[in-house]
Amino acid sequence: MTMKVKSFDIFDTCLVRKCGEARNVFDILAERAFVRPVASECKHAFVVARIEAETKSWSSTQTLMDIYNAFWYKHSDLRSTEELIELEKDVEREMLCPVHSVTEYISSLRKKSNRILFISDMYLGADFLQPILQKAGLWQEGDTIYVSCEIGATKASGSLFEYIRQKENIAYRNWHHYGDNAHSDVQVPKKLGIHAHFVSHDYTPYQLSMRQQPSLQYQWGGMLAGISRSIAMQSERTAHNDFVLDIIAPLFVTFVYRVMANAEQHGIRNLYFCARDAYPLYRIALKMQSLFPKIHVSYLYISRKSLYEGEDTNKLGYFEQIGLASCSGGNAIVDVRSSGRTLPVLNDLLTSNGFSSVYGYFFEVSPTSSEQLQGLNYYAELDDLYIQNLSVALRKLPSNWYMYELYFPLNTQKRTIGYEYDGKEYRPVLDTEDKKEYRLANLQECVEWRNWALDRYAEDFLQLGLHNYADEIFSMYALPQLAEFFLYPDKYYLGALREFNSLHPDRGYIPYVDNSLLRLPMNVLKHKTMWKRGTIFYSLPTWMSRFLYRNK
Repeated sequence: MTMKVKSFDIFDTCLVRKCGEARNVFDILAERAFVRPVASECKHAFVVARIEAETKSWSSTQTLMDIYNAFWYKHSDLRSTEELIELEKDVEREMLCPVHSVTEYISSLRKKSNRILFISDMYLGADFLQPILQKAGLWQEGDTIYVSCEIGATKASGSLFEYIRQKENIAYRNWHHYGDNAHSDVQVPKKLGIHAHFVSHDYTPYQLSMRQQPSLQYQWGGMLAGISRSIAMQSERTAHNDFVLDIIAPLFVTFVYRVMANAEQHGIRNLYFCARDAYPLYRIALKMQSLFPKIHVSYLYISRKSLYEGEDTNKLGYFEQIGLASCSGGNAIVDVRSSGRTLPVLNDLLTSNGFSSVYGYFFEVSPTSSEQLQGLNYYAELDDLYIQNLSVALRKLPSNWYMYELYFPLNTQKRTIGYEYDGKEYRPVLDTEDKKEYRLANLQECVEWRNWALDRYAEDFLQLGLHNYADEIFSMYALPQLAEFFLYPDKYYLGALREFNSLHPDRGYIPYVDNSLLRLPMNVLKHKTMWKRGTIFYSLPTWMSRFLYRNK
């Protein structure tokens, strides 16, 4: 029986980097390369020297030691060559993530008795790569790794394939190779008679946009795109998943960091994230709490119903028990958006009973809500005063409040309807029926994935040091990208909203968007969908949507 051989390129085929491009590894390395903090110009010079050293020392047997032997940059606080080599390996380990679809495919090949090989033109050897592949679930005992630096042959020249053919004693016609490089993984093996398969883990439209945005020295956009793509690659890729990672995650993660940094600056000691909408923000804040040791993060069971109804004794008892009702101040609530009612009612209750008022942090406050909040201490990323001086696209952001309130903070938390005392402590009373203002067929599955993805995004955001540039990322990427979506929605992301039904006050549950060209006149004229503009872009032929987008 003829042995069936399937070989796989490693980088950007089996594994992707959460920082995006390989070059971005050096930006992260530069943050650790010095024994003491140095100016950004020094870090940039280090990156340039590292890239040049790789080019200068290139050969088919090039190793990491060869690269650093050609490294010319000198600095009194720079770590030793040996330390830099180990640090670079550490960064690579941290950055590499498995591609779920490739892992699943290799698993299916094993069941059919295929021999699995891993091949790479790389300066890192098999002893480094094998444990990473094994941890990722890609490697099994009996597999073999062939790396150019150890053999002195490359895929690009074809010599590595010829070496493997002889070593494995296989015929090219019985060999299938998979990789992402059009030349070394497709053209070269095809010429030899190997069945070559191009593997592409494409960036989404907004990830491509982030990568193309200019940034000084540190590649913020490329790293943001890398985080989103790498998390998406670790599970099934869908429009919903990419919507969360490309639009919601950058927005929520930078917002939470900015809130916590602002709270620390103003001496706020306790942040209470309001149920239910702020639950995703609360999870992100828990990931960031180690950066703000003076701030305590809590989940606050509260709703307009629980504030307006029931006995004040129970409300105050619960608030005092969790520390929200305090005479010493230093407390703030956090929510996705404000209706303009919760904060005034809460503060009236607290101050009329001798407690300090609380501060409010909101992502969005509508113009009408701003009027109700006058005289209160609060901060909003989007409010009437902030958006007046922005672009047309950004000025339209508050009109999409329905999305911020329902789809963006999607969760399965129960609504708080009151408070009770059981003789020992005060407890929130949760609604058992909990009628929602939206419907989504696979809600539980979507929420579980979102929780996992937002946790991962926050962790990777911190690991890559992007929190140091949170203000720039929020203003340069997260907010403009959100405005771009609402003004010229990309059809790919609109697919995430296809199954999302919102509760209309007169028509019951109706789709948020629809993609039927035949139903388009009725959808627009008779308000059969919640978002008219999204429905128009979603229903038009792709070429027409692209034309409108490109000629905006």
